[in-house]
Amino acid sequence: MIEKIISVLASPLSYIIIISVVITVHELGHYLVGRFFGAAVESFSLGFGKSVVETTDNRGTRWRVNWLPFGGFVKFAGELQTPNDEAAPKGENQPAALTGLPYGQLNPWKRLAVSLGGPAANLVFAIVIFAGFAMTLGVPQSSAVRVTGIAPEMPAAAAGFEVGDVLLRAGDRPVMTTNDIQRATMLSAGEPVNFLVSRGGREIELQATPQETVERNEAMKITAKVGRIGLQVASADMEVRRYDPASALAYGVQSVGNTVMDTINVLRRLVTKFQDMDKLSGPFGIFYITDNVTDYQMQQTQIDLGERMMRVTISLIEISALLSIGVAIFNLLPIPVLDGGAAILCVAEGITGKSVPEAVHRVGLTIGLACLVSFALVVTWYDVARWLEG
Repeated sequence: MIEKIISVLASPLSYIIIISVVITVHELGHYLVGRFFGAAVESFSLGFGKSVVETTDNRGTRWRVNWLPFGGFVKFAGELQTPNDEAAPKGENQPAALTGLPYGQLNPWKRLAVSLGGPAANLVFAIVIFAGFAMTLGVPQSSAVRVTGIAPEMPAAAAGFEVGDVLLRAGDRPVMTTNDIQRATMLSAGEPVNFLVSRGGREIELQATPQETVERNEAMKITAKVGRIGLQVASADMEVRRYDPASALAYGVQSVGNTVMDTINVLRRLVTKFQDMDKLSGPFGIFYITDNVTDYQMQQTQIDLGERMMRVTISLIEISALLSIGVAIFNLLPIPVLDGGAAILCVAEGITGKSVPEAVHRVGLTIGLACLVSFALVVTWYDVARWLEG
């Protein structure tokens, strides 16, 4: 009975926690950089709407937890942004109590640093998680990844792969496990991928163009279009290696860098080919994935409850790292209401010495918000479609 209760409650609670942690990290990045440059902060809010819990520090900043836990924001004094804050109660926490400079008095390069502080914090957060995994859980490695079979009439056969080839590189990444082959091909359907193999003591370069294939992951209840070249591979002498702190940090940076490049590749294909919308997820899709991961782990009845809860926790921490990277990249898009749009305005002002007129800025924020709402509706439509298919 207790296991069923945990399974039912874990998904929504986990989703809220993951979203809250990732957004808090993002906004703390803005807040800390702004405070470093002496900016006054009116409020630091987790969620939107009316406050559920609120306190004010000695600098006059209102720290709030709001009733709608799907986002958050930092409001600097004098900062022009879309209206999403609730005014302080009359007679309490008035702007005169704030300490620091109005946001507009920071020079454009300092404001640029504040704008980039949020995405940077998300990336650092992900690096720390991956580095922590490398030190505690370890990283799977093998002495060699060999080709054990080649599907006929598939790209690998046309490219000249042979059984017994040892894969050294796939795309621009070294091959350590079979997963490296999948990562190099699954997001590159229709585009050539370079491989480096060892055959008979010689290194040979091959090129294969992954073929789009529709696959069903029954465990996660997800159907997706992925790129495959038709290779069967196996890892030799698999082991799990735990890294020292320095090596773990390098691994964390590399893992985040690889995920950033994968995400940029998806966005590039979306813009140039109008493909890969199924690779994007909004709040509904993130909840769907979180729910499926939780259910899958909790259904592993061959292990005890404590082990299942540990696996759920590890999976959700990994999801939070990946989501954090996604939030960082998304916020760097050059849309006025996002950090990327604000960064462009700061650079333009720094170069020209002229600030953007407030009227133009307001129009840009309105257009940017409309674009975001439209994009969110499209992504949600795809999320719901995937859910209905599942």
